[in-house]
Amino acid sequence: MSDYKKSFQRRSLVIYALILLFGIFCLVQILYLAISQRPLFAGDPKYCLDKTQPNWEHNPLAKDPNCRCVVTMSDINPVRGDILDDQGNILASNFTVFDFTIDGSKLKPETLKKKRRAEVRINDTLYLTPNRKISRTDKEAVNKLIAELADQFYFHFRHKFPHNKEYYQKKLSEAILEYKNVLILKSNPLSQSTLVTSEDTAFIRKLPLFQDKCRKKCTNFTSHFKRIYPYGELAKRVIGTVPSDGAHSGLELTFHDWLSGTKGAQKVLYIDGTRVPSKKFSDPQDGVNVHTTLNLRMQNIVYEALMDKLHQKNARWGCVVVMEIKTGAIKAIANLKKHTNEQGNTGYFEIFNHAFRPECEPGSTFKLASLLAYLEKTPDDSVKKYMLCGCDIAHHFTRDNKRFRTKCNDSDAGLGSRHRMGKPIEIFQRSLNEGTGTMIFDAYKNNYHDYLAALDSMGITMPLVTQLGPVRAPEIIRNTKLMRTFYITTWGGFNMAPIQTLTYFNGVANNGKMVSPKIVSHITEQDQVVKVFPTVVLKEQMARKDVIDRAKTYLEAVVTGPYGTARTYKDSIPHFAGKTGTRDILVESENGWGYVKNRNSISFCGYFPAEKPKYSMIVYIYDVEGMSAPAVQLFYTIAKRITGLETTDLMQEVDKSGGVKTMIYQNLGKVKYN
Repeated sequence: MSDYKKSFQRRSLVIYALILLFGIFCLVQILYLAISQRPLFAGDPKYCLDKTQPNWEHNPLAKDPNCRCVVTMSDINPVRGDILDDQGNILASNFTVFDFTIDGSKLKPETLKKKRRAEVRINDTLYLTPNRKISRTDKEAVNKLIAELADQFYFHFRHKFPHNKEYYQKKLSEAILEYKNVLILKSNPLSQSTLVTSEDTAFIRKLPLFQDKCRKKCTNFTSHFKRIYPYGELAKRVIGTVPSDGAHSGLELTFHDWLSGTKGAQKVLYIDGTRVPSKKFSDPQDGVNVHTTLNLRMQNIVYEALMDKLHQKNARWGCVVVMEIKTGAIKAIANLKKHTNEQGNTGYFEIFNHAFRPECEPGSTFKLASLLAYLEKTPDDSVKKYMLCGCDIAHHFTRDNKRFRTKCNDSDAGLGSRHRMGKPIEIFQRSLNEGTGTMIFDAYKNNYHDYLAALDSMGITMPLVTQLGPVRAPEIIRNTKLMRTFYITTWGGFNMAPIQTLTYFNGVANNGKMVSPKIVSHITEQDQVVKVFPTVVLKEQMARKDVIDRAKTYLEAVVTGPYGTARTYKDSIPHFAGKTGTRDILVESENGWGYVKNRNSISFCGYFPAEKPKYSMIVYIYDVEGMSAPAVQLFYTIAKRITGLETTDLMQEVDKSGGVKTMIYQNLGKVKYN
């Protein structure tokens, strides 16, 4: 046997011996970990400090500096449920967004060595696409690449992010030329637009240098969930928000426990500083879906109409609520306030839920409450007559009568002198303050507390408990001088939320049955209904049937009567009924609080169609010039569009069924809109 063969055998034996020894060592280590260290990796309390247990601070291991194992609990977050409208359209949902980072270290030139030579070669190639590459030594080509990428980023993201081309050029230069790890784009959790979406990541992956088929994958997309509201400002204050600081609002707040689900948990062991997940865990339970009563198409109608009117009147804020009469389901709600955003742009935004905030006086819409109280005490109002102006009311006041001013010879909107007697229905149509006060003092014989008791019995002064939170009771002054009662019975002197006004108007339209406003109809989990929210009845019969019937006649007369403040729309389709309201706004100045005579809050609350009421609605606009005509116009515009929306749905249904399509179209063609 040659020396070469002997040498080969010796080397082979050495290699086999080393492999055998390595295998034995690995086996010993495995047995050691499986047998000796098993309690440690299993989290045995003898070896591990379990911080998930109560009073773990008193465990001796907590003071042992040689403790190798610590057990903690790691939360597993659930997926938050969606909020939907009455047709299943998503109003709030979860969305995956990204932060985009370039890892410049992966773009460094490669160092290549040849096997048997000391020769070292540098690969400075940048692979832009599978078929396109450039050399780093070609400075012109590299700078052209950076400029090209900066242009692409700017034009794609200019509507989302405020960055200019110089920003992108600087960041790309740091990543490509200086090999830094650079954050290019970060999604803003507080913004609905400053986000990097999956469409954006697909765009980036098609750019030179960032394509997946290139040799160097230097792109990192860190993903996280973002709560999005696809329809932006539509019903934003009702839906609410889930900001990062946890300060929820709207339905996101009141239904947080339903939407948030239940967190899961997993025990985690830290052994010598190394994180080792345990098999002991509980799965998270995702949040359920909340189905609202809102109708997205009606919501859009209300939002656009209110926006146009606020711009036209230069109002401070306004709100509109549309409610289904029988169920109390809110089909649309808009709250818009003039605001200057961070960019310095002034417009109307959903900032406060004014409809549910008792922050202003109701105005003359409150005359319906006084009318109901009056009719309760007056079985036959058709034989009653009162002085239209203030001459007949002055004797009700003693100590304060010197401050009470009457104008017995003034005329009212071309309807002649008010220095005469008139029936209650004329007083209501013309919204006369002195006449309304006289009616109440006559019916209640100057007993103000009996009048308040009548309002209480009808539920008008009660607080509301809604799915958006409680609404406190109207702040009606109960212990007051006699002079104050005149203002309270006619238009205010106290604050009342628009939704409270709408609630008792809706009760009159519903033949006396007062129901609570409802914004959520039911809750589903994996397409299974787990809870239904029925209509809550506040008053089965808020007043006698004859009182309700007569009150509806008064409300219709406001639109159709010869003296009605909304008589301009007496021939309009759809027919509607309701009450106008105008009130000077109360402002604070250097001299204290006082009313501004040339700035008003205007409103109209009523229902439509008048013949067979289906929806009730309140329009409230704050801080404008003039009387309530713009509020009536806005009410009519919304009612007309909603009626047209339902007419379109009817035609579609008829078109599907066939047979009577021509007749339906012919009948609709005869309708004349003013």
